Amino acid sequence: MTDISAKTSHIFRLMNLVLMNLIPVFGVLFFGWDARDLILAYFIETIIVVLFHAVRLWYVHKRFGHLPETEAKRSQYTPKDGGTQMPGNILPIFILLFCGIFIFVQSMILGGFAEKSFPNGIFRAMYDAAVGNLAWVLISFSLWQMVVFVREIISNKYYGTPAEEIVLQPFKRILVQQLTVILGGFVILFGGGMAYLFVMILVNLAVDLFGYFIDNAKLKLAMTQGDPEKEKGYEELKRIMKED
Repeated sequence: MTDISAKTSHIFRLMNLVLMNLIPVFGVLFFGWDARDLILAYFIETIIVVLFHAVRLWYVHKRFGHLPETEAKRSQYTPKDGGTQMPGNILPIFILLFCGIFIFVQSMILGGFAEKSFPNGIFRAMYDAAVGNLAWVLISFSLWQMVVFVREIISNKYYGTPAEEIVLQPFKRILVQQLTVILGGFVILFGGGMAYLFVMILVNLAVDLFGYFIDNAKLKLAMTQGDPEKEKGYEELKRIMKED
């Protein structure tokens, strides 16, 4: 990757980070969102991310799966590297089922201990929000994910990359979003104003910012103090945190 393309990639990642986190901030400040609305918005974002990633896996396998470069990389790839050796053509189905179960279980748990906020059930609440007051959130997240995906296609970002290697790519963000949802559940249960909502948003933002700045040499030195073992752990953390 050239210096210019690397710089462009970093700028785009920062734009992605900012825009994805500005939507909930905008909702709280200008649309009067409460914890219930914020939770539903994060659920909507998670579902959109999963759907687009399933399409991404299908595209990467269909477009690049047969290339010699891809086959060579696949032959060296092992599950311990953070992915899977599952056949690429079933990865989209796998990610939909796996994440679908994950979202379903957490939705049931949240709907259980925050039942008063979702009298008709969490799934009905998500549907009503997606076609009602949070429709603009659904559209915004979807359009931005489309922009990200089209940019990946135009830039041939995953040329020579086995789909198996990127199957776990969105899990970090999904886990952070769901952590925020859990925090929101406690806000609903015990009460809390706008300050608590921004704590939820800041948790999500802090992890995103850490992932963005993890390549910074000063941050690495501050966290590892030059210790080889810590540096090894840091590199593993960097591999997990990076989205690009």
